Amino acid sequence: MKHWSVKLTPMAAAGLRQQQKKGLLTKHDLSVLFQWLKEMAEFGPDFIQSSCHWSDHALEGKWNGYRASSFSSSGRIIYRVLPNEIEVSVVRITAKHDYR
Repeated sequence: MKHWSVKLTPMAAAGLRQQQKKGLLTKHDLSVLFQWLKEMAEFGPDFIQSSCHWSDHALEGKWNGYRASSFSSSGRIIYRVLPNEIEVSVVRITAKHDYR
């Protein structure tokens, strides 16, 4: 079984730290985020996309080619699967349903 490399872009990592400092992410949110990362690394994007737990969906407009998974009622993980690589690049984690 192949394992996926899941990388946070520097912007996504900085945004995650900033939201933690502001108290926008709960301990539960962080736990769920780590579960998503673990499942993505172990099983890959097809598993995440087919799981009703993550409400994963393709994005459109300026986010065309990216996907979003839900980690809370309004929290989203925005990512893309890099072509010809076994890598997923997380570009944004947001506590609010915000794609700006």
